[in-house]
Amino acid sequence: MKKTLLSAMACCLIIQYGIAQVAPNTSNRPRTSTPGSVSGGGDNVFPSFGFAGIGIQTPGAPLEIKRGAGNVRNKNILLKLSNQWAENGQNEPSIMFSNGNITDPKNVSYWTIGARVSGDNTLKTPQTFKISYKSPSDAVEKEFFSVDSYEGRVKIGDVQTQYDGYKLFVEQGILTEKVKVAVKDSKDWYDNVFDYDYKLMSLKKLEQFIQDNKHLPDMPTTSEVMNDGLDLGKMNGLLLKKVEELTLHLINQQKEIEELKTQVKKLAAPSSSKH
Repeated sequence: MKKTLLSAMACCLIIQYGIAQVAPNTSNRPRTSTPGSVSGGGDNVFPSFGFAGIGIQTPGAPLEIKRGAGNVRNKNILLKLSNQWAENGQNEPSIMFSNGNITDPKNVSYWTIGARVSGDNTLKTPQTFKISYKSPSDAVEKEFFSVDSYEGRVKIGDVQTQYDGYKLFVEQGILTEKVKVAVKDSKDWYDNVFDYDYKLMSLKKLEQFIQDNKHLPDMPTTSEVMNDGLDLGKMNGLLLKKVEELTLHLINQQKEIEELKTQVKKLAAPSSSKH
C-alpha cells in the first residue's frame, strides 16, 4: 500500500513538472531564443546584439517599430520626439545623421532633420520643419530646406520669405524641363483684341504715349518689376496682347498699301494711254 502511494505521488510530480516545462503560449506570439537578449515585454525585444524591435519580436532592421492599423481618421504615430518647452527659445527636437568622427571637430559633418516646435519670442520666428547640413568647413550648419507654420511656406536655400501671397521661395533658381502656369481669369488672355468693337490705339497716340512714359501701354515699368517681380502668367498675356495689337496695325497698314496701289494705277492709266 505504501509503495502504491509513493508511486502515485511520484507520477503526479513528474506530470506537473512536464506541464510547467511546456506551458502554452497564450499570446500566440513566436518565442525568441536569441542568446543574451533582453525582452521588453509584450511585442518588444531588445537583444544585446542583432536587431531591436518595438511592437515586433522579429525585426528586420537595426531598429524596427511596428504598430497595428489605427483609426484612419487619426494619425497612427510610430515615433514621437519632444523637448521640454522653451518659453523664449527655439525648441527644436531633431534627428542627426553624423559621420561619427569625434577625434577632430574640424572633420565632423552631419545632416539634421528637425522641427522648431516653439517659435522665438524675440526674433518672432514661426514654427518650422527643416533639413540642415554642416560640412567640416562650415562654422555652423546650413538650413537647406524648410516648411514653416505660417501658411505652409516652403523655402529652399537662403532666401527671404517675408512676403504674403506666395508658397515657394527658392534661392538661385529653378532648372526644370517644363513649367505650366495656370491662368485663373479668361480676361487675362486677351483674345478680345480681335473683337469687332475693340478700341485699338492709333499709332500716333501710341507714339505719344511712348514718348511720355518710356514704355508700352499696360506694361509694368522697370522699377515695378525690380520691386514686385514678374508674374509669368500675366506678362505672357500682356505680350500676347501687344502682338495681337501689332498684328491688327499691320493688317490695317496692308489694306492702306493695297488701296494706295490701286489709286496709283488709276492715276497712271490716262498718262500711259496718251503715248
